[in-house]
Amino acid sequence: MFKKIVMWGVLGAVLVSQGARPSYRRGMTMIKPSEQWREALPSGNGLIGALVYGSVNEERVLFNHNELWYGGRIAALPDMSGELEVVRELMLEGKYVEANKYYSQKIKGMGFKGTNARYHPAFDMLVTTDTEQMFEDFARTLDFETGEVEVKWRDGDTRISRKLFVSIPDDVSVMSISADKAGAISGSVTLDIHDLKDAIDKSGKYIDSPFTYKTLVDGDFVEFHADGTDGGEFGGVLRVICSNGKVEAGRRDIRFSGTDDVLLILGFFANEEASTAVPRLKKELAELEGDYATLFNRHAPLHRKKFDTVRININPKGPQDTPNEVLLLDAYQHPASPELVQRLADYGRYLLISSTRPGGYPANLQGIWNGDYIPPWAGFLGNNENLQMNYWQALPGDLEGSMMNFFDYFDSNLDDFRYNAKQLFGCRGIFIPPFMSPESGVLRHTAPHVIHWTDAAGWLASFYYDYYLFTGDEEFLKKRAIPFMNEVALFYEDYIVKGPDGKNMFFPGSSPENYPSSLEDRVKVHMNATISYAVAKENFSNLVDACERLGLEQEGVARWNQQLADMPNYQVNEDGAIREWMHPDFTDCYEHRHQSHIYPLFPGTEITEESNPEIYEACRVAIEKRLVIGLQSQTGWSLAHMANVYARLGDGARAKDALDILARSCLGQNLFTYHNDWRKMGVTTTHVYGRTSPFQMDANFGIPAAVMEMLCGSTSDMLRILPALPTAWPTGEFSDMLTRTGARTSASWDMETKTIELQLTALRDNVFDIRFPGEVAELSASTPDAVSGSSYGQRYRSVRMMKGDELQLSIRLK
Repeated sequence: MFKKIVMWGVLGAVLVSQGARPSYRRGMTMIKPSEQWREALPSGNGLIGALVYGSVNEERVLFNHNELWYGGRIAALPDMSGELEVVRELMLEGKYVEANKYYSQKIKGMGFKGTNARYHPAFDMLVTTDTEQMFEDFARTLDFETGEVEVKWRDGDTRISRKLFVSIPDDVSVMSISADKAGAISGSVTLDIHDLKDAIDKSGKYIDSPFTYKTLVDGDFVEFHADGTDGGEFGGVLRVICSNGKVEAGRRDIRFSGTDDVLLILGFFANEEASTAVPRLKKELAELEGDYATLFNRHAPLHRKKFDTVRININPKGPQDTPNEVLLLDAYQHPASPELVQRLADYGRYLLISSTRPGGYPANLQGIWNGDYIPPWAGFLGNNENLQMNYWQALPGDLEGSMMNFFDYFDSNLDDFRYNAKQLFGCRGIFIPPFMSPESGVLRHTAPHVIHWTDAAGWLASFYYDYYLFTGDEEFLKKRAIPFMNEVALFYEDYIVKGPDGKNMFFPGSSPENYPSSLEDRVKVHMNATISYAVAKENFSNLVDACERLGLEQEGVARWNQQLADMPNYQVNEDGAIREWMHPDFTDCYEHRHQSHIYPLFPGTEITEESNPEIYEACRVAIEKRLVIGLQSQTGWSLAHMANVYARLGDGARAKDALDILARSCLGQNLFTYHNDWRKMGVTTTHVYGRTSPFQMDANFGIPAAVMEMLCGSTSDMLRILPALPTAWPTGEFSDMLTRTGARTSASWDMETKTIELQLTALRDNVFDIRFPGEVAELSASTPDAVSGSSYGQRYRSVRMMKGDELQLSIRLK
């Protein structure tokens, strides 16, 4: 049980005295309503997302369905395979500008008109609650452990509450409106197209609604349907249930008065004809039995089971339920408090759980929540950084359902990815576009840096092998990981060029979205990008290791080992930084948000301080250049990435600095993360999309990954305990984190006494080293024979565990 501390400033003290402070739970409290959807509180079940604004009198709830995309066009890719050698010749002749635009111009000249679709809102539920007096004691809360959003206030001496959740088992949204006095609830409800104030383009100009729509009332049902979306109609059916009082059906809304409570149950349909969907939903809603508590109690254990698989507490002695607004005011003046970072870590975990489920589309740039009709970058799947960041937390956080969502989606599109590789480059294997909307895997974006970034598939493949390392699931390794990695290897085997020295060359290629400073034009098609070598080496190495473990693909293992032997060493520039391009014509550009060349260190695991101290240090120099020289080029997500990199470098102070900058510059009141600081404070880029900075959730997802990496990092042969612990977190604990060693890990620490309690449970057989945050003075083990000295020194120990073994360690540091 976490200790509660009442004082959180003058404002907090006032709220406590008025009774607005909720009992503590993993969640958040806010003390003012939202003015727009970006400040609303999110709920979701992986398919349906809800954003609750929190107004007292005129409430709005925005709903999303993650299969609602419009405006996309899937076109046949022309056969471009014969053009690959033309581009290569141009590049070998130093004609980089010509090479940069060649494929794009050629493919457009052949009549290609593919377009990625846009993610769009479904509709709004508008709820009025009649009031008699000015509200008092207002608060809105979100429970991370259940997904329940509550808005509550006092109207005179009557306390009123609205609660909402999106049900996992029933695929409906459920809202309850209740009061502590009989007959106190009156108001109305309807469904309508989402607020057309959000129908603006990226320049901020209003556009017409992309859809035609209609709202009807039939008895105790409100029906909404719209057409114009790709694949059919979409909409919902709302059932209104009152325990007593008076209910009146209007033309477009249902009015209720003098009732004790109201239950609003809402079903959804997407890409289906309304003539079929509406009767089906009416029947399903009519047959759905139970009051709010019954429906909630069926849902809550399923959500809680996901959320509770891993727990982190870096704030055991601090306040736990300070309102967001107060935490953010403090973060503008001081480093982010442990309470704020704790909340952000829990929130990012909650958001991924709520926006993913097996068999569905992956979490997109906005997770599952979006109110824009033309969202920034269409809300796409950004496979050159953003989507990967969404899922970094999933494996150490034991979010199996989220990872199955990831694997199911990419496996289901393998034929499209093979088609891309064949048509674009004449290669076997797969090419995954860096930018895509989820209804198809066929390339549709034809910018040069999109066509020629060939490493998305390899980066995504790392999650497949990591799944085995983290879980020990050999069936998955054999049937899903090896086949996917083999597709990546086939592409690389066909695409790699042997240089004059016999070493592998990667071109045309790209270091995502960056450009070399040595060229006058911002050329984004390059030779020998460091990330290309890192991703290819990782995939070949993982494939060799996997096949050798299972005794498979002996001929393939020989080929892949040869490819690894033909990889050149990483290079270091004159500043001591790892080079972004391993070619003399391309010099580093530090002023950029992407940190792709640091891939061998993070998110890859090839480079560690023990395995390659020179390149490890060169990665440190490279990230310092980004943070210092390129600070104004950073974004919310790049700061989250940077925190992960510093955690991998064992620098807790710098990792915490990155989180501090993010908290001060890129957080909304509901803790949604933004692409950049829209207030022109000189910290990050000031990109504006529409009328504000773009909201995107990748940084929300990247923060818990960084916190976990700071507390417990791993490679397949080393477990790092508290590798980047900042001084601001002197005590704390985490439980049941998964690691690449195959050991489920729990720990508690007290740096004042320099003690650590560690518990390991082996999910597979393994021998690995443990690195502690300092030299060990004393260590006791529940199974002494399992622990021995390490060749690395006094801050390490070697551990041998068999599947199912448990091991407790008590450590005192010097």
